[in-house]
Amino acid sequence: MPDRPELISPDSPSYREFTRLYRLARSIRPTPIDRWNGQLYAMNGDTLGGFDHRTGSIKVNGPLVFRYLTGRPAPNRRRQAQALSTVLHEATHAGMTLDAPAEPNAVRTNHSLGLTEGLAELRAAQDFQIFAELAGYPGLVFTEPQYEGAFIATESLLKQASGLRVDSEQLIDRLAQGPGVMHFDQIAEAVLQNRLAEVVPFRTTDRTAVRAALIETMLHPQWATLIHRPADSGRSVANEIGQALNSKLDELRRHYRSAPRAPWPTAPPNADADRAPQPTTDPPDSNHLPPELRFLAGVAPAADATRRKPVAGDGSRRSGHLMKGVEKRWISRHSESSSRLGGGC
Repeated sequence: MPDRPELISPDSPSYREFTRLYRLARSIRPTPIDRWNGQLYAMNGDTLGGFDHRTGSIKVNGPLVFRYLTGRPAPNRRRQAQALSTVLHEATHAGMTLDAPAEPNAVRTNHSLGLTEGLAELRAAQDFQIFAELAGYPGLVFTEPQYEGAFIATESLLKQASGLRVDSEQLIDRLAQGPGVMHFDQIAEAVLQNRLAEVVPFRTTDRTAVRAALIETMLHPQWATLIHRPADSGRSVANEIGQALNSKLDELRRHYRSAPRAPWPTAPPNADADRAPQPTTDPPDSNHLPPELRFLAGVAPAADATRRKPVAGDGSRRSGHLMKGVEKRWISRHSESSSRLGGGC
């Protein structure tokens, strides 16, 4: 394989097998849109795969992924399972839009990076068994997520949000629809339905305000770096969010029991929603945008999926250190960090 990504011919066996698996992945958890443009690239390095939201193309590692997508069992079962989970991961990213600038509860910040990647990993784990069986790769086992910290934090957050009205499977389905910046709002809606349904009035202003208050408790500053952190970090973040969430739920119950006609006073995470520009068919020129909008301007969107195989030593920790300090800023430099992950895809 060349150092530069190589465009794979649609007539090649690798392309046909990837396409077959990609379509199967989408059929298991359908979404209204499919952003893959049909272009498939092979690459080298540590990155397993990536979906480019600017072009709609997908890049997949030749030696680490394509090599194991053969339609039959491979001697290295762990690597083959990793290759199949990569298809699921990228199909998740390609199946949703990212931005919702007119939504007041859109989280257009670094926090959405960790949650969206955690969702893609969680979906891969959740659907892996049936996917592998239907695809003709029996006996494979999903071993470990590539982004352990983001995976654990996302899994725990969804467990906290799930309940009788909205269970975890329904919630994953909703999140897979996107947009990426609305994931926190979708989780907050599940919390509202499962734990506050009898308390909060069924008025749009109240429900939007309550979701905004719940979102605020979920925006842990480490979300942006969880893709570089181990499982213990994800558990720590999840525990802290859980405590804050329970405390906020108690506050909301007290408020609405004492003043049921008064909406909860809060500011939405996307206070500029009313001034949001209307979407256009052409992506904006990121060179002429303020840093906060580059997150969603094609420079490096939050769900710009890159997956790495585990590396020895403290490589992932160094990557996390490079991102330190940007947790509360919009992702204006994610293109730089993506290039460190391999290829900026």
